[in-house]
Amino acid sequence: MHHLQQRQIEAFRAVMIAGSISAAAANLNITQPAVSRLIRDLETEIGFALFDRVRGRLAPRVQASQLFHEVERVFVGLDHISRVAQDINAATEGFIRLGTVSSLNKVCAATVVPEVLAAHPRLSIIFDTESTERVLDLVSLRHYDFGLICSEYDPTSLDSVLLGRGNAVAVVATNHPLADQQSVRLEQLAGQRLILPGRTSPLRLSLDKEITAVNLAINNPIEASLANGCTLAASGLGVAITDPLAARTSSVQARILTLEPAIEVSYHLVRLAKEKTSGPLALFEESLKRAVDALLAPSV
Repeated sequence: MHHLQQRQIEAFRAVMIAGSISAAAANLNITQPAVSRLIRDLETEIGFALFDRVRGRLAPRVQASQLFHEVERVFVGLDHISRVAQDINAATEGFIRLGTVSSLNKVCAATVVPEVLAAHPRLSIIFDTESTERVLDLVSLRHYDFGLICSEYDPTSLDSVLLGRGNAVAVVATNHPLADQQSVRLEQLAGQRLILPGRTSPLRLSLDKEITAVNLAINNPIEASLANGCTLAASGLGVAITDPLAARTSSVQARILTLEPAIEVSYHLVRLAKEKTSGPLALFEESLKRAVDALLAPSV
C-alpha cells in the first residue's frame, strides 16, 4: 500500500454521510466524476471494494461501515483539536461540550444551560443529542466533557455519577378512557395501541421483558423516539410507555400515569475517569442533579 490521500478519505466520508456521489460532490465543491475517481483510487489503494454499484448508485458494503467508524474517530479528534485552539484563542470562559440522550435534552435546554450561562455569561456551550453508544464513545474520545445517559452500563474508562432514578410511565391523551386513573397495569393495556420507545433504547429492552412476562399481545404498535411518543399519545393515537423525564418535560397536554409493574430507569452523567470538575462544569453537574431531582419527585 502506498499512501492514502486525505482527499480520498474526505470523498469517502462525504459519500457515507451524504448518501450519494452527487450530494457528496456538492458538499465538497468538486465534480461528480472527481468524487467517483477518488473513491475508485481509494478502493485500489486499500485492495477491496467499499461500495456495490447498484443502478448507478453506490451502496456501502459492511467494510465501508467499518472503515467509516475509524474515519469518524479521526475526524472527531481533529475537530476536538480545532475547538481547543479556538478556546485558547478566544480567551473566553471556555467551552462545555455535552452529549446527551433525548430524555435529558429538554431539562438541559430549559433549566440547566440557562442557569450555567447566567453564572458564566462568556461560556461557549456545544450541546448535541445522540444515542447512548455514541455518547459513551465520544466522551471516551474527549469530544465531550461529559455525557448524559439513561441506562446502567459497565464502566470502562469512564466515571459514572448517578443523577437519579425513576420509573417508566404511561402517557395518554386527556380524553382517553384511562385518563382518570392514577396508575395502569401493563395487563390492562391489552387491546390498546402501544407507542413504544425505539428498539435500541435501554428502556425498550426492559419493557420487552415485562411485556413477555405478562404475555401481553401487542397489536399495530408505533415505535418512536421518547419525545415523539408523548406527542403521538397526546394526539389520541394510543398509550405511550416512556421515560418519566421525557414525559414530564414534554410540552404536550397529556395525562401521565404510574405504570405497574415498575420498570426502573436511571440517569447518569459520564465523564473520563479522574477528570477534575471545577467552575462551569461543577455548576452544570449541580444544576442538573437539582433539576432531575425536582422532576422525579413524586407530584403531590
